[in-house]
Amino acid sequence: MEDLKKALSLMDENFLIGISNNGTYKRALKDISGKTPDFDLLENSAVVRTGGEVCTISANIAESKCTCISRGICRHIIGAIIILKNNIIIEDIENTEPPETVPEETVAEPEPEKISEKYLSEKDTEKIHECTEQYIETLSNIIKYGLVRIPESLPEMLEASALRCHALKMADAERSLRKTGSLLSDCIERRASFSMDGFITELCNCTEILTGLLSDTIKSGQSGTFRQTYVNYGKKLTLLPVGMRNLSGDYAGSVYYFLNLDLNDSQKFFSVSDLRPAFYDNNMKHYHSNITVWGMDVPLKNMMRSEMVLINAKVSGGKLSTSQETNVLTSYDAVIDCNEVQELIYTDFRQLAIEISEKNTENELDKLCFVQPEKCIESVFDKYSQQYLFTIEDVCGNRISVRAKYSAENKEFIELLEKIGHKMLENPQKNYVFLATAYIYDGELTLFPIEIYDFIRKKYAEPYELPEKFENIDVIAGYAGKILDFFNDVNEKITVIIRSGLQADIKNDHKLENMAFNYGLNGFSRMISDFMEYATSYRHKTNAGCTEILMKLNNIYRYMKQGRKNLEIITSLSNMKGI
Repeated sequence: MEDLKKALSLMDENFLIGISNNGTYKRALKDISGKTPDFDLLENSAVVRTGGEVCTISANIAESKCTCISRGICRHIIGAIIILKNNIIIEDIENTEPPETVPEETVAEPEPEKISEKYLSEKDTEKIHECTEQYIETLSNIIKYGLVRIPESLPEMLEASALRCHALKMADAERSLRKTGSLLSDCIERRASFSMDGFITELCNCTEILTGLLSDTIKSGQSGTFRQTYVNYGKKLTLLPVGMRNLSGDYAGSVYYFLNLDLNDSQKFFSVSDLRPAFYDNNMKHYHSNITVWGMDVPLKNMMRSEMVLINAKVSGGKLSTSQETNVLTSYDAVIDCNEVQELIYTDFRQLAIEISEKNTENELDKLCFVQPEKCIESVFDKYSQQYLFTIEDVCGNRISVRAKYSAENKEFIELLEKIGHKMLENPQKNYVFLATAYIYDGELTLFPIEIYDFIRKKYAEPYELPEKFENIDVIAGYAGKILDFFNDVNEKITVIIRSGLQADIKNDHKLENMAFNYGLNGFSRMISDFMEYATSYRHKTNAGCTEILMKLNNIYRYMKQGRKNLEIITSLSNMKGI
């Protein structure tokens, strides 16, 4: 019972909204309002009768159950938790401070005063260390058993770990554990959307986040924040709506994209997200956004044909706050075929590749762009990779790919792309402009489409000169390509190990470490040698742990990530002629 009491003491309003959503939380409050509490306390749990259902609440919230048809955290479980919190006398826990309620949006001044760095108390640091070590061990089981043998309950264990992270305010770890668990579920259920490279990358990212919390002292805020901090924009903000993207899956809803019509501002694009977590409730996986913001009487999706002028706008890294303090001053009919859009259209893919590679950011809005191809070469669905693919060509004959991966949730989007692709091939003289996010992956510049316009006038293609450092690109492209191919060989070997697990018979012919040495990558050669030596000898050790090899894996992936970033711009410029 003590474990349950401690767990309840950590489940504040923000936690309950986080594991469900704001609507479910409010519905739960309404359901229990004025009702007589009806519950029984057991040794390690409590049985609560509410709303005509019976809930069993455990200290580990992921193990709580309800007799209703919902498979996730329903309003009855939320209501049951609130009933227990209101009626069980929770003893004070020594040296434990109650969790602060984090507001939905924190608005900061443009120039906040400097605050001296604060460190977590020794007690809180010990709690984080204890949980972090446990979570790293859970991740280690993935590489120990291998994806072909992992227990089907492992994604649930990662989800339970993510919930505990929420209670300890380990925001970055919570997000990464949840994403890793989601990708693991995709693998177990053999979904077409599963990406092995994406999974290993997130596994390493999660390892890096967790190991960063094992230091003797942890700064306040070092473990991340659950809510973004918004600052006042400071002047009127004129927005032109340029696109909307619907998402389904672990988070469901819509993202709305806007162009800042003040092109002198460094932030060219803004967005508003209306997403709901769907990890616990399958009914939320197809949530359709109907958000109303900025004092408007109609949903935002109905205003996506109107240019808007905002006052008191609040922003965070290009994301717009939905705060009611912000208001729409005026609105007009939107004209997307305008000079501001024309200014931002790329007609030479080489220029886009170079500018994207120079942006050291993961922010989607910094990779957002308008691209005008000269023609579409191919439009096809690749059954092997489960992607819809456009191959487009610019005025200089450079070719790049536009790709969208298929999943059951975005079937309608893929079908729409297929229709547009047929039209582009049937009408090669017609002008098209893509609104897309651009990224360089596996040596190629690739676009992910958000909107495709067929009514924007054609932009005159001004000659683009490559910067001097890229003039002899073909001379070094061959070497860069060989290194990237070598990285792929390393990745393939790691993939085999993670699929089969450390308990399998792993052979080491020293080929990879020798190749790294021959390419002049001496430090990387040692990393590979250490990793392979541990992997091949693991099954012969008694009581060997997997945490160490997980750290070694993370070091290899971090090295390859930086190496790819430096080399892929070279190969992407060279490959444009050969796609």
